[in-house]
Amino acid sequence: MRNRVRRAPKPQDNAYIQEVLSALKSNPEKIEILARNCDEYKQQMHLKRGFLRAIERLEWVIHASKDIEQFEKSILADDYIGEVIRRYPLLFKGIKS
Repeated sequence: MRNRVRRAPKPQDNAYIQEVLSALKSNPEKIEILARNCDEYKQQMHLKRGFLRAIERLEWVIHASKDIEQFEKSILADDYIGEVIRRYPLLFKGIKS
C-alpha cells in the first residue's frame, strides 16, 4: 500500500478565498450571490460529480451558518467540507467585485 502524499494548496487559491471572505465580512448581503451561483450551476446539465458535491456542501454551510464568522470557519476548516468547497473557487464568482 502506497503512502499518499497530500499536495500543498496553491497560494493563489488561498489568497482568493481570503479576499472573498473579507469581502463577505464587509458586505454580508453578498452571501445571496453564493446561493444564486449554486442555483445557476446546479441547472447546468453536465457537471462533474465533485463539483455537484461542492455545491451541495456550500449550500449546507450557507444554511447552517448563523453569521459570517461561522461561515468563514467552515470554509477555512481543514475538514472534508472545507477542502471540497475550496477546491472550486468558481463558486465564489462575483463576490469580490
